[in-house]
Formats: sequence, C-alpha cells, structure tokens
Amino acid sequence: MTPLSLQQITEKAAALNECWTCKTSVLQGKFTFKDFSHALNFVNAVGKIAEKQQHHPSIQLDYNQVVVECTTHEAGNKLTLKDFQLATAIDRLSLE
Repeated sequence: MTPLSLQQITEKAAALNECWTCKTSVLQGKFTFKDFSHALNFVNAVGKIAEKQQHHPSIQLDYNQVVVECTTHEAGNKLTLKDFQLATAIDRLSLE
C-alpha cells in the first residue's frame, strides 16, 4: 500500500465531513451522539464496516462521544487510500 502525497491527502480530506481532521499520519474523526446507546451503536456499525474493508481503525468511546483514528500500519503508519475509503464509509454511516 503506497502512502499518499501531501497534495493527495489535502484533496481527499476536503471531501470528508467537517468532523474529520488530518494530522501528519492520522485521519481523526470526532462524532457526538444523543447518548451512550447511540454512540455504542455507531461504534458497532463502524466495526462492521472495518471488518468488511479489512482496515481497522482505533476507536475510543466516551459516553456520547466517539473518536475514530485511521492510519495504515502496512504503509509505516502513513495515510493511504484505504484510510480515506474507510472515513468516507463512516461519513455515510454518521449521516444516516
């Protein structure tokens, strides 16, 4: 898996929901829900997407807030197309 260039990262990040921020080698999404139950349902749905894509993010759940961090370990913890594909799928989920 080839790491993306800074220009590619910038272009792909601009297409994501505003809840995503792009750090040096991590794509981080922060989501807030009505309560713990809704946040947990979101985490479980993200897990299903991650399994389907075989790309597993770091997920932190704290009551009604979820933080998802994507990076590609096989690419030396750099951002790749896989990270943006996962984030896009999560965006679709968070908008439902």
